[in-house]
Amino acid sequence: MIIVKACLLVILNLILYTSFGALVLSRKNKELSLGLSLITGFFVYYGLFFLVCLPYMIKYRPLSWLTRTWVPVAVCIVILSFIVCRKSLIKALSDLCLNIKSDKNTSIIIAAIVFVQIILVTITYNFTLDAAYYVANVTTSVNTDMINVYDPFTGLWQDHYEMRYFLATYSINDAVFCQLFNVEALVFTKTVMSATICIIVNVLYFMICRQLFTDNSKAVAIMMAVILFVNMTFSTIFTSSLFLLTRTYEGKTVVGNLSILAIFYIYMLIVTEKDVVSPWLNMFIICVCSLTISSSANMILPGEMLLLFVPQILMKKNFKTIPKLVACAVPGLIMAVVYVLYIEGYFVLYTYPTG
Repeated sequence: MIIVKACLLVILNLILYTSFGALVLSRKNKELSLGLSLITGFFVYYGLFFLVCLPYMIKYRPLSWLTRTWVPVAVCIVILSFIVCRKSLIKALSDLCLNIKSDKNTSIIIAAIVFVQIILVTITYNFTLDAAYYVANVTTSVNTDMINVYDPFTGLWQDHYEMRYFLATYSINDAVFCQLFNVEALVFTKTVMSATICIIVNVLYFMICRQLFTDNSKAVAIMMAVILFVNMTFSTIFTSSLFLLTRTYEGKTVVGNLSILAIFYIYMLIVTEKDVVSPWLNMFIICVCSLTISSSANMILPGEMLLLFVPQILMKKNFKTIPKLVACAVPGLIMAVVYVLYIEGYFVLYTYPTG
């Protein structure tokens, strides 16, 4: 029963993210990409969740209040997305089914590769402090019906919010789901979110492979197998592969395996001049919304943006790209400065009303 419930929650996650993404990316007379809608929608979802969560957190309000607010918001967005984008979504799903039928063998191989990874990430035992924190924070939030107020390891009240976790409300969404569907925190984080992240990352792998090997499905399948082999053998300390296979549900994993690669994928589309809907809007969404998933994004993503686009700007002399680049990079740098100011003691955010 727990496995069935977990599978249904994974499907629900994918529907939510795709609906949010389709609403942002859908354009008249433009083909909708299901993969890009899923990936963009993932970041849009957590960005909007942060905006709804923040007032409840800083005003010391219960988690249940947040749940009662967020669920209607999410449901309304899904319904609106279906109304506005139903034709594009139906066509995209139809095209996907046709592609699977036209090349069944390759589709089966890719599905098997993804399935193997899902099994690996859901059965792997992990005992790191960060891994324990994510599960403990969700458990504490549900049991106390509060948001980031009590120390997950001791249960003691904290008189101020830890800035490292204050802006990263990613795990609070897990608590909302646990409270709403009566799911144990360990099951939702370790199983549901691990499987969900694994699927989305592999969708992104597939999209990158398709860009590298256009109209060559066998090469795509081989590349997917190679990626699986690399991830399974490149498990030295603090590699993205290690995080993906053993710490899949953590915010750092999302940034290291999804945010970074998503930016790289959109960069590929831009430099190859592919006809894609609002690539810089996608880039901005990923850069900004990743900040609500893990504070690790503060410096990593602006650094990646600069490494990718500065050489391209200089070679192509395309200086009109600079304002777009700045718009994407600056939010992360600002959050990094805010975090440093907090660490140095210039300000504090208390966990109780101050008047």
